[in-house]
Amino acid sequence: MKLRGHLGSEIQRKSAGILLVEKDNDKNCSTIKAIKVRDGSPLDVPILEFGWDTEKGRHVFLGERGEVSSFQRKYDELKELACNIFLDKQQILKSTDIQRKLMDVLSIKDRMARNYLKFMLDNSIIEKSDFGTNYYNLSD
Repeated sequence: MKLRGHLGSEIQRKSAGILLVEKDNDKNCSTIKAIKVRDGSPLDVPILEFGWDTEKGRHVFLGERGEVSSFQRKYDELKELACNIFLDKQQILKSTDIQRKLMDVLSIKDRMARNYLKFMLDNSIIEKSDFGTNYYNLSD
């Protein structure tokens, strides 16, 4: 996900957002999702779908993915991110360390990192540790 070269790095620093276009083989369409958003979180930006219309002879907007898949996407991406933050299931991290890693990886601010930490707790991605207050480990 890193843009290469001097121009790529400059574009990434100056851009308001970075979009990723992928072909969705299940629906025979292309999806556009946000990778980086300057003021906000990429997980809050809906995924847009475009597909080829043979009558019109061009790509057309098919709409946004549903709300259920939006929640599922947020859950799946935060679960994957939690697995990357916690190197193993036995690792215990302080809440400030988790927030800092979320801020670094997603390029978000402190408030949004706290919201994601709460989302991960509420949806049993991570759980409070017996080690002490404000310490968490990965759920089973």
